[in-house]
Amino acid sequence: MKNLVVLMVFAFGLLVGTQNIYAQKEVSSLETKVVAPPVQEKFVELATENLPQKVLDAVAKDFAGAKIEKAAAKEDASEFKLILKQGEKEMEVFCDADGNWIKKK
Repeated sequence: MKNLVVLMVFAFGLLVGTQNIYAQKEVSSLETKVVAPPVQEKFVELATENLPQKVLDAVAKDFAGAKIEKAAAKEDASEFKLILKQGEKEMEVFCDADGNWIKKK
């Protein structure tokens, strides 16, 4: 009888021990994704009087009553960044040389 109890404890220990071995096998399916930071666009400060007339007209048409606080342009003058102040509201807008508004994310 004593051998039977020892055999049962041994069998139980063997059963529990092998379950832990199989439970530790884990397949990792994590993928590493490298995300590059967004490219910083370089703008050069520009006097508001040096803005193209089409840009000034677009501001007057779409943002009536707004004042251009600051202006900047890309080095190739293909895009302009404007800081507009309309009453207490200040906003940053982008447009191309033809006065078309550009949405930035």
